[in-house]
Amino acid sequence: MKIRTMIGQHGLRRRFRRNEEGASAVEFALVATPFLYVLGCIIETGLMMFTEYVLQTSVQDAARQVRTGQAHTAAMSQTELKDILCETANIIIDCDGKVTLYVNAQTNFATLEGTVPPFVNVGPSVGGSPSITSWDCGDPSDATAVIATYDWEFVLPFMQFFSNIGDGEIRRLVGFAMFRNEPFPTGISCS
Repeated sequence: MKIRTMIGQHGLRRRFRRNEEGASAVEFALVATPFLYVLGCIIETGLMMFTEYVLQTSVQDAARQVRTGQAHTAAMSQTELKDILCETANIIIDCDGKVTLYVNAQTNFATLEGTVPPFVNVGPSVGGSPSITSWDCGDPSDATAVIATYDWEFVLPFMQFFSNIGDGEIRRLVGFAMFRNEPFPTGISCS
């Protein structure tokens, strides 16, 4: 009887070592966390890039108001132009206090290029430096720049390699348009 029990235990151990039931569950548990994290990173990166595309499209729509003189004719304020920008951007962006609009005009592109700040400096201040703002639609035939920024806060940890401001938690997205105003009637200005 004692011999049979020992043989039974030995056979049980041998069967346990050869048994592969549940191996797939263990393998999936080892691979699932990194796989789901990488999938989440891909999704967040895609959403961030789509948001920047929507912001760029919104800037182009709003800039058309300035370029054609419609902003001048309507004596449009910066808030009103931002509302036009947000009509398109509200698809994915919460514009309330999160989008910063910068409009600057100069007589020529060389001067404009020297006065337009880097986009990372347009928007809420980071590190104590003041935020750069401007509201100047310019005159007919002036070189004009319209910049809108939005700060994307990362949901997933370890996405710092996409960060361009702050402590690795924020990416400043930008929409940018630079153009020459059309020769619309003079004597009208943005408010």
